[in-house]
Amino acid sequence: MEYSEPEKSGFRFNISKEELDRTFATPFTDGKSFWFLGRLLNPLKVIKVVLFWSYESADKLKLPNQESFVTGKDKKYQIESILKAKVRGAYVCTEEFLASIQKPEVSNQSSETPLRNTPRRIFVLSSSDDSMKQALTGALTKLSLSPIVIHEEPSQGRKILERNADYTDVKFAVVLLSPDDHVYGKDDKTTKTRLKPRQDVILIVGYLLGKLGKGNVLVFFKEFPNFEITNDFEGIKFVAFDDRSSWKLALIRELTRSGYVVEGERILK
Repeated sequence: MEYSEPEKSGFRFNISKEELDRTFATPFTDGKSFWFLGRLLNPLKVIKVVLFWSYESADKLKLPNQESFVTGKDKKYQIESILKAKVRGAYVCTEEFLASIQKPEVSNQSSETPLRNTPRRIFVLSSSDDSMKQALTGALTKLSLSPIVIHEEPSQGRKILERNADYTDVKFAVVLLSPDDHVYGKDDKTTKTRLKPRQDVILIVGYLLGKLGKGNVLVFFKEFPNFEITNDFEGIKFVAFDDRSSWKLALIRELTRSGYVVEGERILK
């Protein structure tokens, strides 16, 4: 927290959600004085608040320069690193606790409400597996993001390449690959088939890479016997879409790296 009296600014670490809500979020959003680092503070004098959560205790978090987050000396650098998703394992959740604040002194601070100035729409490129699509779009919706399922968007007779102007705010894409087509080589018997994704999906992956860059395209594939996924795209991230939560962790991690502010615990419960 940054306070109008610099000596009263600082960090609190390793507190529970209940304690955060009781000792800070509730009195702060109600405009009441609250205790912070042993001092009773006035909410009207608060300049900036950044809340984040992590699976790790704070002493295990590292800044980009490899300093310990807890013992870092430059508070501004620490806050900027959190907001820019440069601290691995730390996820901003300011909006979850402070969304109801109406005080102009607080709402004028851009870092208080990070969701207002960050992209919210996500491309979703899906094959024929509806269960994968429903699971992914459901997870994105819980993260307060807006999935755009490419094959379901109204085209008005235009191909996706001709609709580029409709999606200038979209900065990230998630691709779902499932075993849709049976293929075999020209010298193979028809009984010796392999499973592959649909070719039109692979073609659109190339378009997304060109539009967004390989760092902003995440590919999930279904684990299935004899299913071959393409390896023609170097540097693209391929993650197994399993029945556990590992794909959700990958989704949170890559969205955060691409500048999306998400509250990951919403899809991990």
